[in-house]
Amino acid sequence: MADETGATGAGDSGPTDAETTGDTRAESSAAHADSRRRNALLALAGVAILLFGVGLGLLIHASLATDSDEDAPPAAGSAAVGFAQDMIAHHTQGIDMAALELYNGSDQQVRALAFDILTAQSNEIGQMQSWLTRWGYPLINPGDPMAWMGMGHGASSSMPAEHTGHEGSGHGGETHDHGDMPMPMPTTPAPSGATAEVPLMPGMATPSEMTQLRQARGTAADVLFLQLMLRHHEGGTHMMQYAANPANVDEAYVRDLASGMLRTQSSEIDRIKAMLAERNAQPLPMN
Repeated sequence: MADETGATGAGDSGPTDAETTGDTRAESSAAHADSRRRNALLALAGVAILLFGVGLGLLIHASLATDSDEDAPPAAGSAAVGFAQDMIAHHTQGIDMAALELYNGSDQQVRALAFDILTAQSNEIGQMQSWLTRWGYPLINPGDPMAWMGMGHGASSSMPAEHTGHEGSGHGGETHDHGDMPMPMPTTPAPSGATAEVPLMPGMATPSEMTQLRQARGTAADVLFLQLMLRHHEGGTHMMQYAANPANVDEAYVRDLASGMLRTQSSEIDRIKAMLAERNAQPLPMN
């Protein structure tokens, strides 16, 4: 009887080291599989939202098209064509950043902002793609970004006076005061022997900054997203201002979309600044 009791006691003992190690490995494998499933779902959701927004933009633009839309297309290199091509590229990165915040961020207020940006900019991309397709121009700018407004490659460090927060002479000698525009500031010098990253257009994130955003989690992701998106919005503002000006763009529907973007992003800039202040975080300098 004593032997039976002893045997029973041995059978009821806790898990062995091997069993514990096996359980840990199983949990780690399950967590890794779950992470891969979540990444796949995020990618699918992002593609679905983007396609929906682009399709909706095409549908809205088609339903609102007027006889004036059927006039001769704007010339190659014009502000209308360049604005559509460059703003598509600008918006595409904004959508990427918003999708990363939706997946990796933790603050519901910040994630709500990211969702608003993702859906609005997907819709706007659809409208601009419809113009370029109808006009017979490529969706990607084949030349230097922003050359259509007198700002070729490297414009981030040589922005004209009217786009740097100072008064300057605009198109046709008209004076504009864009006091809300940030003054471009020098970035941190690259280490000796290294090549400094230059964004495609002012305000856009560099490849290394996008990598940082992909790797950030929780509160760190929330703050970095706000910082990058604020600079991103501010960097694109002068393109919208230029395209909304009748002296630069003849097509009223192009000016209307640029004006609508400007109103939306100006409001979002105020929201982002308030969110950063609440989190004791500083804006990034313009690149």
